[in-house]
Amino acid sequence: MLIYKHTKTGNLYLKLDEAKNCTNANDGQQMVFYCEYGKENPMKFVREKSEFLEKFEVMNLQN
Repeated sequence: MLIYKHTKTGNLYLKLDEAKNCTNANDGQQMVFYCEYGKENPMKFVREKSEFLEKFEVMNLQN
């Protein structure tokens, strides 16, 4: 799993998975499922993949 940083707030998030939106209005829309990073009971979120890639950058955590 990859860790991402929100480009505006600097908060870190863990990308959990990707999914497809199956509601009638947005059928087939690619979504990202992610959560707050480093928290005991992290809040979970879903966001359209294109928007996620615009607002988040992957972190390189190698030493």
